[in-house]
Amino acid sequence: MAIRKWNLIAPVVIVFLVLLCAAPVQQARAQTATVITATSAQIPVNIGAAYSPSEWTDTQMITIPNVAMTVGFKYNSTGLLFVMQWANGGLMCSSQSCFGGIELGFLNNTAEMGSALTPTIMVLASPSFKGSYDEFISAGATTPSTVESDGYKTQSTCSLALSGTTYTAQCYRPFKLNGASPHDPFPSLVAGSSIELGFAVGNFAIPGQHAATTMASYVLVLGPAASTTSTTTSSSSGTGSSASTTGTQSSSSTTSTTSTTSQTSTTSSGGQTTPSGPSVSNYWEELAIVVIGFSVFLLIVMMRYKRS
Repeated sequence: MAIRKWNLIAPVVIVFLVLLCAAPVQQARAQTATVITATSAQIPVNIGAAYSPSEWTDTQMITIPNVAMTVGFKYNSTGLLFVMQWANGGLMCSSQSCFGGIELGFLNNTAEMGSALTPTIMVLASPSFKGSYDEFISAGATTPSTVESDGYKTQSTCSLALSGTTYTAQCYRPFKLNGASPHDPFPSLVAGSSIELGFAVGNFAIPGQHAATTMASYVLVLGPAASTTSTTTSSSSGTGSSASTTGTQSSSSTTSTTSTTSQTSTTSSGGQTTPSGPSVSNYWEELAIVVIGFSVFLLIVMMRYKRS
């Protein structure tokens, strides 16, 4: 009889131990990750035009040592703007095979390039791509697949230029997505929320030749909105899919104008609002609710067993 009772109690004990351990692990990740804050845009950026440092003076530029990349992030009422710069040359990045980019994921990933259970979205720029950029679904050790090959649409609009020995990629990514992969964390990204962020630079000509950060190393946080006006013009001549601020897809040149106002998410073109889905920071709270509910169910089963 004692053994049968333990068989009922053991699952409850295990579930509560998992719940108790989950919180410290999440807290440890939050303490070790480097936080990068995307500031509210103060200066217009023309994504399709040549890189102009003056358009990014309202943004803190940060160097990522692991991949030797300099990045900057800011946002307006409809989407995220980011710039990436890295060196061309050597085995790591050379000729048409060079690539650089970022990796986007929910706050439950610790792998370098996603995993089978928690894939990430990669926004990569390379002269080897048509249009110089594309988006990929990364699931760890396997070769990333393009979002188009999985039946989804590229959401970003990017431009890539080589000046001397430096590549510069400028991108715009709307908060309002259209035909995006379910692994895309952007529907939950609003002012004050955060997602995981990774960086990579490499060489397609040499399989496995790349430098990358783990998804537990950096967190991107959207800072509070500011009461200023910002206009973003994005144009792309590439043949790949691109996203405008209204959420429509186009394979030709795209021009989008947005305005940022204090604590608002309304676009100047159509009055549409960015989605207000739950923040991915609630992941562990939802898990706790599920675990507690399951534990209560097991306790009820135990009580009925005792009565019988």
